[in-house]
This record gives sequence, C-alpha cells and structure tokens, in this order.
Amino acid sequence: MDTEKSENPNSKTSNDMVENQNSDTIYDDDEDFIERIKNKVNKQSWFTDLKICFVVLTRIPIYVGETSNDFSIAEASRFFPITGAVIGLLSVLVFWLFTWFGLPASILALLLLLTMTLLTGALHDDGLADTFDGLGGGIDREEKLSIMRDSFVGSYGIMSLLFSFGLRWAAYTKLIELGFYFTALAVIAVASASRAALPPIMYFIPVAREDGLSARAGKPSLDRAVTSVLIGVAILLFLLGFQITVIAIGLSVLVVGFFVYFVATRIGGQTGDVLGAAQQLTEVTILFAVLIVGIS
Repeated sequence: MDTEKSENPNSKTSNDMVENQNSDTIYDDDEDFIERIKNKVNKQSWFTDLKICFVVLTRIPIYVGETSNDFSIAEASRFFPITGAVIGLLSVLVFWLFTWFGLPASILALLLLLTMTLLTGALHDDGLADTFDGLGGGIDREEKLSIMRDSFVGSYGIMSLLFSFGLRWAAYTKLIELGFYFTALAVIAVASASRAALPPIMYFIPVAREDGLSARAGKPSLDRAVTSVLIGVAILLFLLGFQITVIAIGLSVLVVGFFVYFVATRIGGQTGDVLGAAQQLTEVTILFAVLIVGIS
C-alpha cells in the first residue's frame, strides 16, 4: 500500500510526510511512511492507538503528538474496525446529502464509492492492483515482489480494480434501491468488518519481505488481533443482525482465507499490498452476504 510523499518537515497532519527531526536523513517509500507516523506518536495509549489507525488507514488530518520509541502500528491495529466504521459513517453522511437531489441509485452508489476512496486515499485499491500485478506478471517469488513494489499499474492491476469497483458499485446500487436506512447500516458495518480482518492476517501470515510496509508495521499480539475481530463482528451483528453476520463471516473466511493462502504460497507471506487486497475482497464478500439476505 503506497502513500503520497511530501518534503515538508514541519507538517503535523496525516496527509504529509515528515523528515526525521533528529537527523538529516529523508526516508523514502515505505520507510518514509513509517517514520512519518513515528514522529507523531507520543504515548501508545488506547487513544493513541486509535489516532495511529486513522493516520494509517485514512487521509483525515489527525494530530498525534511527538516522537516516541514505543510506536507500533501492529499493536494499534485492534482499532482498525473502529476506523472503518468512522469511514463508513462519514461516507453515509455525504451520501445522505446527495439523496436530497433525487439522483438515481446508480449515481448515488458512484458518489458513495468516490467518498470512501477520497477518505482512504485509495489505499486498499492500490494494494489490490499491486497484488494482482505481481501475481499475474511475475514468474518467480522475487519477480512477483519486485512488480508489487513497482509504482506502475499493469493490465492485471487495472482489471482487478475494474472488477472490484464494478462489483461494489453494483452491490451498493442494489442496496440503495432497498432503502436509505438499510444502506447506511450496511455501509458502516461493511467498512468496519472488512478492516477487522487485517490484524488476524498480520498475526497468522508471516511477512514476505523484511523491508516492506507490513514488515515495518510489525506483527500484532494475539489479543490485539482477537480484539479487532470481536469489534468488527460486534458492529456487524449490532447493525445487520445475526443471519447476515453468520453468512458474512462464513463467506469471508472461505473466500479471503483461500485468497491469502494462495498469495502466501506464491510470494512467501503477506505484504502491505496483500492486506489492501484482502480488505477489498472482504468488502465485496460481505456485501454479497448482505444482498443474499436483503433481497431474499
């Protein structure tokens, strides 16, 4: 999952990259992303964990604090589903405003996806494209990882984005036709639950390389991974009910579990790109579970 670069060393928001205040070194790519957040963390309390999640997963400007040596994205990942729920809530608010103009469901679904993309900076979409580029274009493990790190998007990546966007657009269009209230609950629940799946993947699947974003983020402890899942399931259960939750969990474990296993056997583990792809696939899977029950 790639991030935008900045050369402003005085920035205090999540949208900007910062220069290491204690040296003349400027960090590039994944290292720059990690150092930017390291220089914003004061104390890793539960509230700091939450702010770290917003810095990592969104483009929402968040002031975190000063440099800390105890910084860890992995341990903060327990709040990934809460961050997802906020992304969903903000998207719903924008969606609600657009409903005043009497736009058709297809256009509203497109605007809803656009809002979510802007809030996240297409973070997970980028990971999806890079993952499929590497899987489709590389011959061996090293070449696949090299292609995944390349900033260019190839034909496999473009096709994966088209299918992902198309499936989500079709699903959200159908949800909107079922009513605003049901759509709002589904958007929040799906955004939360799809990100709750990431910490368990980080825990169970080893990193594919030692210098990538996922490797530098670290491996969460088991209790943090479990906490993330419990929060995601609780939000899903509370907003969409027992039946949808059971179907969504079952489908996600099968589909996403197979996908992650398949990728791990090809590149030797997981990367930040793989985590982004897993989020996208989980979102699509849960949306289909919602529709299976919603239209029955």
